[in-house]
Amino acid sequence: MAGGLCKLSGENPGRVDIPGVSGHRNCMRALLAGISGVNKNIVVANLLTRLRAHGEVTAPAGSDTVTQPDPREFLFAGIEEALAAQGNELAGVLAAFRPAYQLAAWQRAGQAIAERIEATDPRHSLIAAHLTYYTSGRQFSLIDLPTIRRWRPDCIITLVDDMLDIHSALARRDADRHTNFRLRLREILGWRSAEIAMADLLARNLYPERAVPHYVVSIKHPAEMLYRLIFARRDYPLVYSSFPITAIRYDPELRASVDDIRAELHRRFIIFDPLTLDEGTPQVFDKARAACADDVPEITITAAEARWPMDTAGALTEGRADPYPMTLDPREALEVWDDMENQVRHRDLTLVEQAQCVAAYRITMGGRLSTGMYSELMYASHTAEPARPVLMYADPADGGLEHPFLRNFNHRTFHDLEEWFDAIRQVAPSAEPDPQRPLF
Repeated sequence: MAGGLCKLSGENPGRVDIPGVSGHRNCMRALLAGISGVNKNIVVANLLTRLRAHGEVTAPAGSDTVTQPDPREFLFAGIEEALAAQGNELAGVLAAFRPAYQLAAWQRAGQAIAERIEATDPRHSLIAAHLTYYTSGRQFSLIDLPTIRRWRPDCIITLVDDMLDIHSALARRDADRHTNFRLRLREILGWRSAEIAMADLLARNLYPERAVPHYVVSIKHPAEMLYRLIFARRDYPLVYSSFPITAIRYDPELRASVDDIRAELHRRFIIFDPLTLDEGTPQVFDKARAACADDVPEITITAAEARWPMDTAGALTEGRADPYPMTLDPREALEVWDDMENQVRHRDLTLVEQAQCVAAYRITMGGRLSTGMYSELMYASHTAEPARPVLMYADPADGGLEHPFLRNFNHRTFHDLEEWFDAIRQVAPSAEPDPQRPLF
């Protein structure tokens, strides 16, 4: 390692040895993208707990064990903090209608991060940056390819969250800091789409000779999932988890049976879980319609109304403020309905494209064929290129397994959970994943 950077981007660099620091066979660098309200600092703090649990990162004596690991082991830096260190607050830079000044400020901040990487030569690094900005009703980008190349990211992760959670986080920040920055739900969806699109473009064009993997990851995933995806994805298959949602959302018993399987999948593999981005809940929009009909200007949304219940213990969001209950203008909810439905339709197909196989289960729970699952499995079998293998667990107690539509896609069906888990385990991890996805 003396004087040189680790080999990255699909190459297996072998074991890395640092004097006085435990070695590891891989060194990884990731670029973390995502819009305001995601709170990348909390995400990275929770990710660090997994790095320490796996022996990747230790803490120097007397240091803050959350934010100050050994810089030779791990470096976390963000453009906003680098701008502030140079006397340029992000809000002031974005408010200036001076493109050359804005780009130069971003470049100086990015180059300062590159110099830190080159000086410490860390085994692992995470760099947080908005790839697009939204202010005064306009979207734009300040990223500079030569500067980002100096960071040498091995992969790009776009962190996303439910639009209501982002809405609440921005409102709290405005109340605390008087930022005068609040977005309507429709603006949040639009900005998130632009950020994902820019990350896709960057992943394809950052290095002239090769693409780097780009993954869209909800921050409601377990921290262990992101650890595996960034640092150990050659050791686990990437799996999309497909199961009924709409039909059983309000049935606690059926929901619990699905949650048990979800938890076991997360324990064993790298799982892209559609429930970690749950925006199409009927109760919220039904409440908004009733309020508009009665000319009520504000509604209160509870967690139970907004989404499928999820335990935050061990999640990338652990420790952040609970966004619920939250208040909402019902007109905002109704104006975003069409855009939200369109994104929900494409979101799960995006996650299918990121995976190497689909683990489907309980498609006929309650005797009804899940039409959402059917759409996902048809896409995996007949549209995705290459086609993703579909491995299905079917509980005979559900009934409906002779439905003629179940013969329309290529799949293997298992009636024993352990046999199903074993089949998923047989899917070989890809050394160089190249996910190409439909954009939100």
